[in-house]
Amino acid sequence: MSAKTLRSHAFNIRLFTAAVWIMALLSLSFWGFSRTPRPSACIPADASDLWYVIKISDQPAGYIHEETLAHDKGYTTSSKMLVVLNRLGSRVEIGFMSESEETPKGLLQRVLYEMTASSQSTKSEAVISEGKIDIRSESGGKTYTSGRDYTGDLYGPEGIRRLTAAGLKNPGDKVTVQTYVAEASLVGKMTRTVLSREALKIGTREVAALKVEEILEGLPIKRTGWLDEQGNLLRQDEPGPFGMIEVWRAEKSAALAAASGGELPQEVYQSSIVRTNIRLPRERPIDYLKLKLTHRRPELGWPDLRMTGQSVLSQEGSVAVLEVRRPKAPSGVSFPAVRTEAGREYLEPNAFIQSDDDEILRLAKEIVGTEKDAFRASLALERWVAENMKFDLGIVFAPATEIVRNRRGTCVGYATLLATLARAAGIPSRIVMGYVYALGMFGGHAWAEVKLGEEWVPLDAAVVNEGVADAARVAVAASSLAEGIGELTLGAAQQLFGQLGIEIQEFQTGGRTYPVSPGDKPFSITEETYDNPWLGLRLRKPAGFRFIKTDAVWPDRTVVGLDAPEGRTVVLEQNEIFPWEDPEEALGRRLESLIPGGRKGRLEAGKWEVPCLDSADGQKAAAAFRRGLEAWIIRADGKGASETLRRAARLLELSER
Repeated sequence: MSAKTLRSHAFNIRLFTAAVWIMALLSLSFWGFSRTPRPSACIPADASDLWYVIKISDQPAGYIHEETLAHDKGYTTSSKMLVVLNRLGSRVEIGFMSESEETPKGLLQRVLYEMTASSQSTKSEAVISEGKIDIRSESGGKTYTSGRDYTGDLYGPEGIRRLTAAGLKNPGDKVTVQTYVAEASLVGKMTRTVLSREALKIGTREVAALKVEEILEGLPIKRTGWLDEQGNLLRQDEPGPFGMIEVWRAEKSAALAAASGGELPQEVYQSSIVRTNIRLPRERPIDYLKLKLTHRRPELGWPDLRMTGQSVLSQEGSVAVLEVRRPKAPSGVSFPAVRTEAGREYLEPNAFIQSDDDEILRLAKEIVGTEKDAFRASLALERWVAENMKFDLGIVFAPATEIVRNRRGTCVGYATLLATLARAAGIPSRIVMGYVYALGMFGGHAWAEVKLGEEWVPLDAAVVNEGVADAARVAVAASSLAEGIGELTLGAAQQLFGQLGIEIQEFQTGGRTYPVSPGDKPFSITEETYDNPWLGLRLRKPAGFRFIKTDAVWPDRTVVGLDAPEGRTVVLEQNEIFPWEDPEEALGRRLESLIPGGRKGRLEAGKWEVPCLDSADGQKAAAAFRRGLEAWIIRADGKGASETLRRAARLLELSER
């Protein structure tokens, strides 16, 4: 194969789509940032070798490098993307590489794709023949095959560029072309429409550009791009969960400099979580929730929210009313499940859920033991994952073989490992993406579901309840991952993540129903008392103190705080304990983590007599209360902390529901 020409091509839609679904994955972990400077960008000297800077919410977050080689058999397009973000002291680095082979007419023949979002890469190769795509995926030393049919022609990046250059000249011009997006296993038509002619400023120069709207069939988001006369990208914008994702043409040096990673502003982090109008008690599982959902960008549309335990009561314009019910714990379902064609994808391994791995098979068998009931076996697997995984913000997404050996990850890792162990035991499983309630807000989350008989049952190893996962969640999308993670992170996730408001209208726990009226406040403060009826909490302040930190949300566990002169502070925190933990031991461990080696004691707080710890220097003191599955920590800092703690504890009322 002899090279003839090295030239630039239209922006690679595959890599930009990958950037968007990575943003959806990152939104599953709640995180915040501070601002760093933005590098400058300008036209590269060598137009045949294009470099781009990626920005998220106007901050540099990586680069793209792409080129096309023309040869006797057609074109080979090579692209590389690196996204780097720094969050809470962890560096997140996600790499993508793709290579597309096209005929002289620009028709796709082969696509290679590799993603590295942890220490282990996932690769796929798609070979395109007439009407058929044969896909071969590889991860963790194992290979998996799948396929899909299509009709019509599939064009690659160079073919798209040529059709764009030929068909788009003036405002209103439109071209439609069908392509294949590897990371989403998506065949869809892409339509580009010229909006206007503009002079686009790139660095210090103005460049003549066509402003183009781009829509990819099957995805709700409209991209905006600025193209030169040859159909090559100058700039492209797409909204994401953390603000606008931008790609700008740049010099190589500026693009590589952007790979140092961005730190997003704190307000961007805050926009990715959904504050609630009240706080929910977690003494017992939430059995029922009625929610008012408000879409900030209703033009994106609503996904189908009729999922496990969810019903849409009404939906009009930007408002939908949703009810979520906690499914009942099933019994009498045996396993391994009988394989059927319809349920095959939920029992078979794939490049992400590697349930055929020897270590995973051994571990699943060991955890399940002699258990015959599928639900009890699933709970045993959930407990093992909850107890053995460690939360790590630096890992965005990893295959199960990596997770089971390193035992680290975000909620996605917890869900992936649980779903994989379930399949290894012969229990059908899938991954669900959506929102979960935690400490005054709903945040992006992932959990697992197992199919027991004809019912899907949610289990959550990262936010654990007694038995079935509770109703304090909103499911948005579910997938077996047989076609990759795009089914979770594109489409429905793009429609809602970062765009949703959630108002709790009613909840049920412990057999009682609590309606929440529109005018109800999350708490009230009189001159002397903080009163939170939803949590069953009342705190009177000691003389000389004032209330602080009444509006904290996850990851801050504070419900209310107090401060006084001389730097004395008291905070009351809402925590959880595992259903299987010994309560006294669990409270003791939490106190020890706050004041290692502290002096043990007991204190009285109303009807409670609870354990406490005091530091040797008298500057720290803490006590722990248990109410069901809630662990309440009250701690004091500053001069005379022990006496301050006891004074505040005596003024605390925590009712049992």
